[in-house]
Amino acid sequence: MRGRFPVLFIIFFITASLPAGNTQPSGEEVFVYKIGDRRDPFMPLVTGQKRLSLGIDGIESVEDVKFEGVIFDPYGNSVAVLNSEIVGEGDKINNVEIIKIMEKAITLKIHGETHTIDLEVEGGIN
Repeated sequence: MRGRFPVLFIIFFITASLPAGNTQPSGEEVFVYKIGDRRDPFMPLVTGQKRLSLGIDGIESVEDVKFEGVIFDPYGNSVAVLNSEIVGEGDKINNVEIIKIMEKAITLKIHGETHTIDLEVEGGIN
């Protein structure tokens, strides 16, 4: 028992003399992520909610639509990504109504006018 006391005392003394909390060296460079108009990489792509951003609110014509992807479900639970926003069939957001989501296309109404947009596959096989 007597031999353990000096070891415990030294360990206690060393830990008590250490600085508390996280200290950052004064010369360390801090990185700041500038998001700009890109998606926040720390936000989940798929959540319980369908809408992740306000990207569809600005659509006034078919030229404003950026059709980015589809998760197709033949049983009717398909979702699509339009202007960085996740949408499902039947969704109505301002001027846009999602009519049908297919494997490689989407049909939607913008101001009551129906449009079908094909998904473009970049660098791959259709």
